[in-house]
Amino acid sequence: MGSGYECNSRNLNLALTMCRKLIIVLILLPAFCLAAFEVQSINTSSIALGSITSLYPGSLNPAFPARQKSLFMRADYARLYGLSGLDYYQVQMGWNPNTKNCIGLYLRNLGNPVYQEKTVGISYGQSLRDILSLGLSVHLYNIAIAGYQSSTAIGLTLGSVWNLNEQMQIAVLFQNINSPSIYECSDPLPECFSLGARYIPLSKIELCGELFKDTEFPFSLRVGAIIKLFDFMDLKFGTQLNPDRYSGGISMYWKKLSLDFAFQHHQILPYTLYYGIGYGLK
Repeated sequence: MGSGYECNSRNLNLALTMCRKLIIVLILLPAFCLAAFEVQSINTSSIALGSITSLYPGSLNPAFPARQKSLFMRADYARLYGLSGLDYYQVQMGWNPNTKNCIGLYLRNLGNPVYQEKTVGISYGQSLRDILSLGLSVHLYNIAIAGYQSSTAIGLTLGSVWNLNEQMQIAVLFQNINSPSIYECSDPLPECFSLGARYIPLSKIELCGELFKDTEFPFSLRVGAIIKLFDFMDLKFGTQLNPDRYSGGISMYWKKLSLDFAFQHHQILPYTLYYGIGYGLK
């Protein structure tokens, strides 16, 4: 009698678990159907500033590493919306043979054994003058879905950084300018344009903003602010429109080491927490 009750209870729990997973899949399926590789970066520091992609070292702009010195490394991790199976991590490395150029490598991975997106890339940045830096990155995209043949595509990204003065900086970013597609043109990858600006009105305050355009979606305005509480700590805040989200985070520095934490709001799903660690970026 007791054994039969325990068996029925286990079956009921199993059924409930399967129903919850099915509901999660149905919620996330539209997001995956829009475009593969829609989540392009989880740089914790950038997420905290409203998901700005064109500004700051470690972002998607290949022109920024040219302003760094020597070797730098960075790793970021997030479990999107707190859901098991949507683990996302990225690892970046860069090396400056001199103060004029830089070579970068990176790896990104999103998903689980059923659905997985991988991106491997190499970038090169060149500082032409004190006012201008240019960069190019080549991305190798791979998507694997259980029961289907995997597919690969190559994307090209161009970036530039204009240093107008000590207080003002402008960045321009063109992503996937060659219009790559996954699965024989059935799923075009995101083609995006970003125009960013960075302004430092005071030594302890930094403001930034970006106009972002994906060819499949409306314009998105993203703004952020950094408050430098101490030499070893920054507070970061950000917001974006289309989609409407807000975010925030904290960065801590010790010698050449940086530790970052950020959160990002979602209109329907739970918050996403981001964690990052870097060396040589400060």
